[in-house]
Amino acid sequence: MSYVIGIDGGGTKTKAVIADMNGKVIAANSTGSTNPNIVSKQKLRHTLEALFNSLEKSSNIPMKYIQFVFAGVSGAGNETNKTTLRDIMASCLPDGIPIRIEADTVNALYSGTYGDPGIVQISGTGSITYGVNRHLKHERAGGWGYLFGDEGSGYDIGRQGIIHALKSVDGRGPETVLLPMIYSHFEVTNAQSLIQKIYTASVPKNKISPITEIVFDAYKREDPSAKMILQQAAEEMCLSIGTLYEKLFEPGEKTEVVLCGGVFNETSILPKLIKTELQTYTAINVMLPKMPPVGGSIIGAYLMQDRAFDNTVINTIIKTI
Repeated sequence: MSYVIGIDGGGTKTKAVIADMNGKVIAANSTGSTNPNIVSKQKLRHTLEALFNSLEKSSNIPMKYIQFVFAGVSGAGNETNKTTLRDIMASCLPDGIPIRIEADTVNALYSGTYGDPGIVQISGTGSITYGVNRHLKHERAGGWGYLFGDEGSGYDIGRQGIIHALKSVDGRGPETVLLPMIYSHFEVTNAQSLIQKIYTASVPKNKISPITEIVFDAYKREDPSAKMILQQAAEEMCLSIGTLYEKLFEPGEKTEVVLCGGVFNETSILPKLIKTELQTYTAINVMLPKMPPVGGSIIGAYLMQDRAFDNTVINTIIKTI
């Protein structure tokens, strides 16, 4: 029997699965970062060797039965990094297995479109908007990191939550429930202590991103500041989505917009705001994927062999992943 490997490689965590040709996931394993921008070649080789060995052991499927490998990896947006990853993976696998490397935005897109054209809005700690049209033209918007972009990301929302709380301390903004909630989160009682905790952290960004959850909680309490923050986040993401739609698709061309990432876990907030904001684009359908991005990697592996697959295969991936 033949199998495929799908890999979703992130900046902090990588997940890989083995699936048969009918969509059944046989085994899954996770490891650390495989982003070639932040991991040395030696570390990449060690990580990938261990990952493939663990998949082989947990599945009892020898790697010689793998027909295709599709890996969507953070940092693989340029040919140099793609070549590096492909060469290292090839050295860890039996000769002759076709390997396709793409940026992790592609498997995130496929987790919702199942290989069809569309747009994916990824918003976790960071954010990026990515699209592929029927001519296989790829475009992106945003994703320039927390210093220069990442609008609508967890970091951006958390940062805005703290800004609004501090403005209320100054009297430059309205009173907000964000202030006592943020104080409680950081176990402080005043703004100076709050600032000290954040600025003295080894990685301040990691202290700021979790505040997103507080902004969501404040939104549910109908706090005006939280409402403003999340409305602005939705508007920024929709600006990127609309920009890519107009670049890649004909007016009126039906297009799926897939929402991936932690900020969409509260399904009744940002997804709803985005759908409302995009109502003028009547051909756009906003959706939350039913499988994680690594499922999109399985789809990518099937597409490597020009193999037709139906909803039965897709439903099997969703059920077994």
